[in-house]
Amino acid sequence: MANSYLSSCANVMVERINTSQELVELCKGKSSSALLKRLKVALVTANPVLADAEQRAEHVREVKHWLTGIKDAFFQAEDILDELQTEALRRRVVAEAGGLGGLFQNLMAGREAIQKKIEPKMEKVVRLLEHHVKHIDVIGLKEYSETREPQWRQASRSRPDDLPQGRLVGRVEDKLALVNLLLSDDEISIGKPAVISVVGMPGVGKTTLTEIVFNDNRVTEHFVVKMWISAGINFNVFTVTKAVLQDITSSAVNTEDLPSLQIQLKKTLSGKRFLLVLDDFWSESDSEWESFQVAFTDAEEGSKIVLTTRSEIVSTVAKAEKIYQMKLMTNEECWELISRFAFGNISVGSINQELEGIGKRIAEQCKGLPLAARAIASHLRSKPNPDDWYAVSKNFSSYTNSILPVLKLSYDSLPPQLKRCFALCSIFPKGHVFDREELVLLWMAIDLLYQPRSSRRLEDIGNDYLGDLVAQSFFQRLDITMTSFVMHDLMNDLAKAVSGDFCFRLEDDNIPEIPSTTRHFSFSRSQCDASVAFRSICGAEFLRTILPFNSPTSLESLQLTEKVLNPLLNALSGLRILSLSHYQITNLPKSLKGLKLLRYLDLSSTKIKELPEFVCTLCNLQTLLLSNCRDLTSLPKSIAELINLRLLDLVGTPLVEMPPGIKKLRSLQKLSNFVIGRLSGAGLHELKELSHLRGTLRISELQNVAFASEAKDAGLKRKPFLDGLILKWTVKGSGFVPGSFNALACDQKEVLRMLEPHPHLKTFCIESYQGGAFPKWLGDSSFFAITSVTLSSCNLCISLPPVGQLPSLKYLSIEKFNILQKVGLDFFFGENNSRGVPFQSLQILKFYGMPRWDEWICPELEDGIFPCLQKLIIQRCPSLTKKFPEGLPSSTEVTISDCPLRAVSGGENSFRRSLTNIPESPASIPSMSRRELSSPTGNPKSDASTSAQPGFASSSQSNDDNEVTSTSSLSSLPKDRQTEDFDQYETQLGSLPQQFEEPAVISARYSGYISDIPSTLSPYMSRTSLVPDPKNEGSILPGSSSYQYHQYGIKSSVPSPRSSEAIKPHSTSTAATDSLPYRRT
Repeated sequence: MANSYLSSCANVMVERINTSQELVELCKGKSSSALLKRLKVALVTANPVLADAEQRAEHVREVKHWLTGIKDAFFQAEDILDELQTEALRRRVVAEAGGLGGLFQNLMAGREAIQKKIEPKMEKVVRLLEHHVKHIDVIGLKEYSETREPQWRQASRSRPDDLPQGRLVGRVEDKLALVNLLLSDDEISIGKPAVISVVGMPGVGKTTLTEIVFNDNRVTEHFVVKMWISAGINFNVFTVTKAVLQDITSSAVNTEDLPSLQIQLKKTLSGKRFLLVLDDFWSESDSEWESFQVAFTDAEEGSKIVLTTRSEIVSTVAKAEKIYQMKLMTNEECWELISRFAFGNISVGSINQELEGIGKRIAEQCKGLPLAARAIASHLRSKPNPDDWYAVSKNFSSYTNSILPVLKLSYDSLPPQLKRCFALCSIFPKGHVFDREELVLLWMAIDLLYQPRSSRRLEDIGNDYLGDLVAQSFFQRLDITMTSFVMHDLMNDLAKAVSGDFCFRLEDDNIPEIPSTTRHFSFSRSQCDASVAFRSICGAEFLRTILPFNSPTSLESLQLTEKVLNPLLNALSGLRILSLSHYQITNLPKSLKGLKLLRYLDLSSTKIKELPEFVCTLCNLQTLLLSNCRDLTSLPKSIAELINLRLLDLVGTPLVEMPPGIKKLRSLQKLSNFVIGRLSGAGLHELKELSHLRGTLRISELQNVAFASEAKDAGLKRKPFLDGLILKWTVKGSGFVPGSFNALACDQKEVLRMLEPHPHLKTFCIESYQGGAFPKWLGDSSFFAITSVTLSSCNLCISLPPVGQLPSLKYLSIEKFNILQKVGLDFFFGENNSRGVPFQSLQILKFYGMPRWDEWICPELEDGIFPCLQKLIIQRCPSLTKKFPEGLPSSTEVTISDCPLRAVSGGENSFRRSLTNIPESPASIPSMSRRELSSPTGNPKSDASTSAQPGFASSSQSNDDNEVTSTSSLSSLPKDRQTEDFDQYETQLGSLPQQFEEPAVISARYSGYISDIPSTLSPYMSRTSLVPDPKNEGSILPGSSSYQYHQYGIKSSVPSPRSSEAIKPHSTSTAATDSLPYRRT
């Protein structure tokens, strides 16, 4: 309880004033310097009494009023310091631009900003703080020195023997499991009793279950001595040890020193198998636990200590051999519990049907929490009138208020920084599922993750905070990957209670205006019209967050005009978080320029056509979400000024290129897509400076790379934090396809060779690569961490890389290799056949859409091939008729569709086969959204619902970046239609008409690579468009650059188009192609 919510705010502000040289430099003036000192004095004076105020505010009205006032003043002080730091940041951006003009602009604009804009606000806030500090003595606040457990909490514990006996409601399996743990001698700690931890959120029934097990006859017979101690919040080794001894002897203990007490207890327990229950255990101190266990050394074999606790951290500290996680009850069990308490021993079947219907709805509202069910049942006892039950259902939260003090004990024990993080979560609607990255980004935007003198990443700090809140039962996990979470409804009520009016969640249109003290505002798009919601916040001038939730009921509710937005944004200059996602806006209002403190801007799924340059003046911006903005094709040229940008989400947004200078975004942690422009925009070399990139990076439009050395300068091998890499070429008129040409395309195999990533990479995808073969690094065993590989639409490849040598590979998908005929031993071993067992970890193998593949040669290995394979999927491989591979594990599930191989695979194979049920292809990697980047599969839904191994993904995407298709989509068509569509796709490469590229000029991005071209040619390339001369012929290899320039008699090696006859539908060798010289137009 001594951990005050506000003390974290005060400590951070004081630390910034003390350590920020930029603040001192800005406040050089006499008046501003004096104000900064007064602000610091007020914060330091108020800080010691904040904990006392928070405890007394629950009972003393004057203290509650004072606490609300000083909290508001603290938040205003935070705004002032943020404005000062923003001015310092603006100066830094201008200074980096260089020049005397920038220096003069800094001096003039900076002095004006401090004197005319910030100082008056600062004066007002300082006076407000000093006013509250003067009232500290008036209302009797003192420094809070110790925490006392509330009296009601101490008196609430019953001895297990005194509990009323009766039939257990639900929990039958839980009881059996816990009894077995107690009676089992499998886990025995040498010299110490085994520790079993029963963990769960408050009110889930930990104590009730443990008490019933404690009194079970089998347990009583098994243990010679049983002891039950209520440990409580303040664990004291001496007090608890003395209580244990008194419980055994049933007499007073006069020993007053711990060593003597421990010796006495050890003698008393000598030779006796004992069971000790420490109920409601809170201590997270290693030293306290080690000291407590001294009395139990040399314990009799089979002795057990059981802890009931709300925190998984306690289990770790106590080194629990077994952790039993308590689950919530089912709705049926909650209804049985309610009916038991409300109607006594009356059977459920004899209850009035109308009451039963209402009661079951109430049981659903309990969300599986037994404590809530019992609290509700106490109100309904002996009330047969359905109106009473309707009233409880309609006003459920008001009837569970008595539970909040139980939950608040957990909140009171949190460190200050976690209290504030949890309180912010009250803006989430009940039942809202949020992912890890979303929540951490919001905390970061509100500046809740700052740690003085810490060099750790803010995202890492946020992940730790979230882990602590999950471990202490404030959030519930929804998946084993710890990426999705939800708050129990009662925890949501607790967050709302502790945040007060500072967080406001609007869920209908009935509230005309929110409180002026509100800082964080959210609303339901499905229940509230945007114009109504935005009108309600006009009076909250210090608002920091606007966050809509839920899907709208109609498109009308998504209409948002500048007439509504402009006055709103003009009035809310302190916004840190602004989400306009899914609203039908085409232009951003100019008033957005005034949001200098904005850190989080969500414009995803809007209809904006342009991101204005003034967005780049928002130098505090950390998160910019632009996913699925289908009309947005470019980013502002000044984006390099967003020097604090950490996440840029561009998934599903059809950008043509990245703006030059993006390399200056050195704070960037996640970039979902890097688009290579055609001879303009940022080149691959700009990725070199983005050394902090992590998560999954997609590099698109690689066919636009003109110089292979540019790919090497991307420095992917020096990016150890990247988990996933997607390399995508596009086969269009501007790319390399039969019958078309790219005037400056370079050897794609060489580009791919230069894009070798760091060995720490985990997932890898190549799409629409038009080289003839793969580089040696793809399949090298040094890539020890790769678990997923997808190779798709590599239409000119005649062999596969030796991915069998990747030791951790678990998922492999080979899709749409149109001319590949043979999968041989090199697929397993590469050039060195003496290497270890190939595909030693592979669990899922998929082949799809390979029309000419007719031979599959597998090695004969003593232990069989693919030793861990769980699924083999072969689809649309019409030429594969030869013998099915032998040596698969007997448990492998085989799925074959549109492949003659099934006719010869029936035989005596012992593995399971499916010839008709074709599972959905895993979600496409290239179409991953911001949330999906943190999911191992790239799709959180597929993690939970597909039978594919988590951590893997398959990819198949159309040439249009905006049109994502599933590789299994054709399987849903009638069979004759499938064949027709696939035949059309199969002959696509040979039938495309010849296309010509429009005139292009080399941009400044290639100034460093021009030396790769003969100097006699470069002058003409800078001003002359090139078109083919069909009179000349030559030959090339797929994806190579061995074409000839003929320009004023000059020859140079550049790409050439291919003849439409280059690859015939069933060609099996590297195709010959025409080489066309070029002439000036």
